[in-house]
Amino acid sequence: MRIGIAADANLEPTSIINLKLAHFAPKPFIDVMVKHDVLPVIIPILPAKLASESVAGLDGLIMPGGHDIAADYLGEEPQPGLGGTYRPRDESEFALIKAALDQHIPMLGVCRGIQVINVALGGSVYQDLPSQYPGKNLLQHAQKTLGDLPTHHVAIDPNSALGKTLGKESFVNSRHHQAVREVAPSLKVVAKAPDGVVEAVENEDASIQAVQWHPENLWQNDESQERIFTDFFKRVQARRQ
Repeated sequence: MRIGIAADANLEPTSIINLKLAHFAPKPFIDVMVKHDVLPVIIPILPAKLASESVAGLDGLIMPGGHDIAADYLGEEPQPGLGGTYRPRDESEFALIKAALDQHIPMLGVCRGIQVINVALGGSVYQDLPSQYPGKNLLQHAQKTLGDLPTHHVAIDPNSALGKTLGKESFVNSRHHQAVREVAPSLKVVAKAPDGVVEAVENEDASIQAVQWHPENLWQNDESQERIFTDFFKRVQARRQ
């Protein structure tokens, strides 16, 4: 089974010339795929015209976390709280999602992944959750503790695919300030934080599923978070048969 993972880009200053804007995939994603005999295929950040060929032959696609989505890809002007962006990655990922939909390739989104999938399918996001969210008692969604430690709970629809994976509640980590605002028509909310922030979405058959937290940093010590990946692999395998 071959599952693609969309690459991030190193935007940090470096004196090593070959690391400038280098494309990479986070190792914890690679580790969980290899553990379960899934071949990871890292898809570099490419022009949109190469998206269809990039996903051809893949059995599944993972959209991982990363920088904010640029405001123009949201059809908006930038809010003061918008963080760092990298438009080439936006161009590449929106095209990858469209190509995966066209080729009926299952997708799993994580953090930025839930946001870019939702926008690509016709939804919207908060550019900056703390300044734009209308609800009260907003939690600390950009946690200040170590990123591999859970910090808040999410309530899960027990009848959803995610609910069958995790049960009706999960304790998760949280490293984001953008978040789903209006949910895309083909998706449904299947998990929320106590403050009402959307924490997971999926489509009718869960061939598209996305979470706002980072299970790639939790699965090593939490078997339930590992099941997010293994259940995705099972859905991918089922569609191959």
